[in-house]
Amino acid sequence: MGLVQTHTTADTLLAALDALDLRAGSWFVTDADGTLWAADVADEAWQRLHAERLLRPAAAHALSRILGAAGGAPTGEPHADGAALYQMYLDEQVDDWPVLEAMTVCFSGWREEEVRSFGGAVFRDSVASRTFETTATLLDAVLARGHRLAVVSGSPRLIVEAALAGLGLDPLPLVCGMDLRQEDGLLTDEVVHPMTWGAGKVQALRAVCGDEPIEVAFGDTAGDLELLEAARSLRVLVHPRPGLVRAAEESTGPWCLLVPQRTVGGHLVETPDSDRVIQQGCD
Repeated sequence: MGLVQTHTTADTLLAALDALDLRAGSWFVTDADGTLWAADVADEAWQRLHAERLLRPAAAHALSRILGAAGGAPTGEPHADGAALYQMYLDEQVDDWPVLEAMTVCFSGWREEEVRSFGGAVFRDSVASRTFETTATLLDAVLARGHRLAVVSGSPRLIVEAALAGLGLDPLPLVCGMDLRQEDGLLTDEVVHPMTWGAGKVQALRAVCGDEPIEVAFGDTAGDLELLEAARSLRVLVHPRPGLVRAAEESTGPWCLLVPQRTVGGHLVETPDSDRVIQQGCD
């Protein structure tokens, strides 16, 4: 791995970025969960949906299908099937893909504005204080320098957009995330492809931005590797999971590390020692 530097503050990383002397309008892209905040907005939304039993009947078929395909025993009741799938994930019986889909189709039957409002509440209550102390400074600085910013996440796009609005960014960056097709103003249970994980992150971004070069990318898990490798000037690993570090060691750089020490809520941040993106149970 062509590791350039380790940064603990926004100031030193911004100095390194300025030294690249990139033209205005260059593309900067970043993952969201684990990269901008020490939380997973999709998981936080999922926990709240289940705790408050907010899943709607429109989600039942898709959750049963996903659970059955994973080897579980569907009941047809969305909360029970969602909880069973989640437990299978925690027990390492399924990988990330079924959970990514489930945490998207759980909003079937909702209107877009309802999801945005719900996402804003999730961010305020569960994620805002866990945002890295470097995040707002870095994103504001990228925009202030006239660069273009995209956030590419495996979480639902509408939830991520609500979270970024909660950060107070102006203008809001482009967001690529998990999406559902709409019909008559309601979200269906049909996931829009490509799913924004692994190579799908780059495919989704290219579908919007074309072939313009990506100069700088940020990420924290192996699901971000292809997105990071698409950046030609600098690839920033943010408290990276072990699997991403191993993959980076086998790839060309330039790479650097960003390891913010605290969240805006004052909590100390430790680099995760597991590749499991979600590690808590569903109430």
